[in-house]
Amino acid sequence: MVVAISMMSFFLISISGCSKTEKPINESPACHITSPEPGSTFEQGTEITISAIAEDTDGKITEIVLYIDGSRVGSISFPYNFTWDTEGEYSGRHTIKIIATDEEGGLAFDEIEIIITKQGSEWETGIVTDYDGNSYRTIRIGQQWWMAENLKTTHFSDGSEIPLVESSANWANLHYSEKAYCYYDNSQTNAISFGALYTWAAAMNGAVTSEMNPSGIQGICPCEWHLPSDAEWIELEMFLGMSFSEADAFGWRGTDEGDKMKTTSGWVQDGNGTNSSGFSALPAGQRVLGPFIGLGEMSLFWSSTEYVNITYLAFNRTLSYQHSGVGWFRSSHYYGYPKNFGFSVRCIKN
Repeated sequence: MVVAISMMSFFLISISGCSKTEKPINESPACHITSPEPGSTFEQGTEITISAIAEDTDGKITEIVLYIDGSRVGSISFPYNFTWDTEGEYSGRHTIKIIATDEEGGLAFDEIEIIITKQGSEWETGIVTDYDGNSYRTIRIGQQWWMAENLKTTHFSDGSEIPLVESSANWANLHYSEKAYCYYDNSQTNAISFGALYTWAAAMNGAVTSEMNPSGIQGICPCEWHLPSDAEWIELEMFLGMSFSEADAFGWRGTDEGDKMKTTSGWVQDGNGTNSSGFSALPAGQRVLGPFIGLGEMSLFWSSTEYVNITYLAFNRTLSYQHSGVGWFRSSHYYGYPKNFGFSVRCIKN
């Protein structure tokens, strides 16, 4: 009996020695920027009130740190307000981010984007002139300067002529490496309103493909300007509101970025845009293998970037009266864009 009791005692002591108290798992805090609203627009010099809320269900918030455009501004204390004086800030898109920390080191964050416009003016604009003496309005969108009109030059910047091809049969027989331009329906009136339509070879003026940002391809553009690469179009689209995953996808992408680029009139069936970017895209149509199509309905722009491993195709951007986003299409029997199609050209400043 004594032996049994002793063994039982040893067993109980052993079990007791292995027990331990588990530390509760910390719940991360929560935080949210309540002001300003995401996508809000402010003029330079405005004092913007940044407000946030934060809570921790199993403890307390020990710190909220504010960042503007990736730079740490500092800690903000309850009730989590900060006044940002935007005097001297650049016009364009800015990020506001907060990171909340609890007493156990748990983290949470929230981030929004807002837009600051140039003081006294919605847009920052300028003028550029081509070899022929045509002047084009230009517009700063984010950190890029774009032509706000379609190119219509008949010469490269060195004075050499671009071949004019009017015949449908002759255009249909163009090799993808041939330089050519035309006006929609061979009409000078359309040239005034919508610019010219160029083959990719004309737009590139003999240069090879570029995916760089900036592209480094002057091509058909005036001196100190160049043909935008696919990466530069993506930068524009992201500035106008697309996420990177949207901008890096194919098909119709984004929400209203196309509308922000389209003019407020000229598009059929109520397909007009808001032109809030100042890009001022008109529905110039295109020339396929001979015929003209799409005037009033669509606008297509060349990039300096060739389709991957397919030398007769190149990337472009498409705007349509039927869509508020921006089109970027794969090669296929329907969506392929051979280099001997005629598209519009927009140049971007070096």
